[in-house]
Amino acid sequence: MNKARLYNLNSSTSIITFSGVDASSFLQGQVTCDVLSIAEAGSVLGALCNPKGRVISTFQLARNNDDYLMILPNVMCDIVIKHLSKFIFRSKVSIQDSSDKFNTFGCSDRLSSQAEQILTPTIKIPIAHTPNLTILLYPEECLETVKLSEHVQIEDNLDKWQHLLTNACYPELSPATSELFIPQMLNLDHLGGISFKKGCYTGQEIIARLHYKGSVKRRLISYKCTQKYQPGSEIHQLNLDSSIGTILSTHTEDTTNFYGLAVLKLDALQSDSLILRNNIKIFIQPAEYALD
Repeated sequence: MNKARLYNLNSSTSIITFSGVDASSFLQGQVTCDVLSIAEAGSVLGALCNPKGRVISTFQLARNNDDYLMILPNVMCDIVIKHLSKFIFRSKVSIQDSSDKFNTFGCSDRLSSQAEQILTPTIKIPIAHTPNLTILLYPEECLETVKLSEHVQIEDNLDKWQHLLTNACYPELSPATSELFIPQMLNLDHLGGISFKKGCYTGQEIIARLHYKGSVKRRLISYKCTQKYQPGSEIHQLNLDSSIGTILSTHTEDTTNFYGLAVLKLDALQSDSLILRNNIKIFIQPAEYALD
């Protein structure tokens, strides 16, 4: 029997619950996605931005009955809660870290029909338009059932999962890259992470102006190279003084090769490889989903 591989994301992912009668309207005025369009047990990619339209954090937002669950990297959880708590005022909404109430798994395999019946998740979240690449949420009390199931294999090492997200050009931010990018630079307009019809939200004016009257000069890509770059690092092409882009993430493939995501100027994407300072060659892979 072929087992589906599930990646245990509990150590790397947090879940923020928004509850209360004003939860939907509160979030609608704060994030890029259309909160009111999310169906029961459905989800949507989105971003929380500052007033200058710069992304504080990306996330998946899912509905769970009357509550909304925001799934995001755990290093961004406290930052997002602190930021949004400043805007509650008299709104009847509660914001809390509820990561301990759920178990979060990444999946890149198609579960068998039998496994689907036994291991039906509370919420199933598709990632980056990539077939079978999903995040699965289970209640906390179901952890042992999932772990003991003969239909799945649990992986605690997340290297492969990070590689899958990188290949899918799926953007996740860290404190080092927070507030550096307009959502379109992270390809959120092509990933369904921005609604241009929902009305006002924080940063909306700048984001909409770029969409209707401007042009996106930088885009998200995946890369490979032999040099390890820290997230937030500027990269420079050989013999050029100005930066051609910014590293979003970096992961180790082995002791001498690294991969990750970067936001690069469009004119730097005319080749599949570039020579950077110190003669480092970086191999570029544009997003598989359609861009401009």
